[in-house]
Amino acid sequence: MAYNPYLGSFQMPGIASGFDTASVVSKLMEVEMQPLNRAQEKFDTLNYQQKVWMQVDKKLEEFYDFLIEFKLQGNLIPKKAVSSDEKVLTASSSADADNATFYLKVNSLASPTVVVGEVTDSTIQKKSTIGSILGIEDDTQEIKFSISKEGGSSKEITLSSTDTINDLIAKIKGSEADVSAKFDEANSKFFLISDKNGPENISVSAEEGSLGKVLLEKLGLLSGETTTGSYAEVELSFDGINPSTTYEQLNENTINIFGTTIELKSLSDEFVKISVEQDIDKSVDTVKQFVDKYNETITYVYDLLHESKVTDKAAEDMTEEDYMKGILARDRNLENIFYKLRNMVYSSTNVDGEFKSLLSIGIGSGDTGRNYESTMKGLIKLDEDKLREALNNNPEDVWKLFATNDKTNEKYGVAQKIQNYVYDVTKFNGYIDRIAGTNGTIGNQMRSLAKEMTNLLDKLQKKEAYYYARFTAMEQAVQKLSMQGAYIQNAFSKQNQ
Repeated sequence: MAYNPYLGSFQMPGIASGFDTASVVSKLMEVEMQPLNRAQEKFDTLNYQQKVWMQVDKKLEEFYDFLIEFKLQGNLIPKKAVSSDEKVLTASSSADADNATFYLKVNSLASPTVVVGEVTDSTIQKKSTIGSILGIEDDTQEIKFSISKEGGSSKEITLSSTDTINDLIAKIKGSEADVSAKFDEANSKFFLISDKNGPENISVSAEEGSLGKVLLEKLGLLSGETTTGSYAEVELSFDGINPSTTYEQLNENTINIFGTTIELKSLSDEFVKISVEQDIDKSVDTVKQFVDKYNETITYVYDLLHESKVTDKAAEDMTEEDYMKGILARDRNLENIFYKLRNMVYSSTNVDGEFKSLLSIGIGSGDTGRNYESTMKGLIKLDEDKLREALNNNPEDVWKLFATNDKTNEKYGVAQKIQNYVYDVTKFNGYIDRIAGTNGTIGNQMRSLAKEMTNLLDKLQKKEAYYYARFTAMEQAVQKLSMQGAYIQNAFSKQNQ
């Protein structure tokens, strides 16, 4: 045993008698410790159960996170938009986009107004200071110039001689002139670019004879070449020949038509066909992911319920993982979770729409005849042809079967129902927390056992001290008898002299 506060720190048993008192006490204490050992075993078992329950909780939370994304309409029944010429334009559709075929012709693209200045000194770089460009060293002097756009207020840019070209670019960006700047040092070109697309007039100015004007001249902005921006223009047709309408003065090269986002890439002389339809392949892949994830989760639970304990290893060779194997075998609480999950995928729903069960869209156990192995394990299989037929005929109701979340009428799709249940199982103070949480059944039992073990240990220490006290009394008696014997022997020896 560990240090015993009821014993002294120095023990020398058996000195008088020669009796191995320590070994005898140790053997007696092995018998006395059996209740404590049994309590420790119960405590360890509860601890392993708690750890496995936390693993179950994590596994179910992973399934919960998957279901959140899975049942989104855009993931479960996505649309695809196909452009007949992606060099001219590309298309992408949201889940609620209309199935449609239409044609677009790009007459112009949106572009910003750009002023290009030819820098007069090819040695100027982004890190060059304004002072070095202007040939001044006085860092107290301010260099000023203004940027304005037609119909807008003029914004003044103020620099010092220690500012660099990079600083100049940053100050133009932060001036609220709605203009950005770039410098191509490899080709000595300075650009002013309008932040908005469309035809705008950008101008720069500075006082005559000022350092600001010299800087503008050095950057070539006073004589720079201007490319006026433009708006995008797109014609829409439903037959690819006759325009039905024109979308004009578009500020961006993006337009949304019938729920389809069109990205304009280049001009076209002819109409480009856009086809929007259900992406059946992607829907099937998404449902396959659901089947795989569900089977992975239910198999994990099933295996825990039917896992055997490790019996072919000595206690000293057992790892924590070995001890946890089979710890929840045939556990009633875990069985409850298993049967709830299994019933949710095999049962019918009350959702609105054509499909009332997963079996109606090709998802079932796959068991036939007398073979019910998959059903017993809660596994599901996918009949891809039947699912494709359902998606082709009524994709909206396929989505409803999985994702309906009508709290008012208590109508829930299969995935939503599973998600709701898993949330109740894994949430704080939920089903698992009440079993294996800090204040759950297992946690309370562990605290009770810990208190019991503390009391047992105290009793054992007292019992050990009692045994040593009895043997000490025996030693004292032996010693006393020995002394008396020695006295008598000594007395007889003196009489015989």
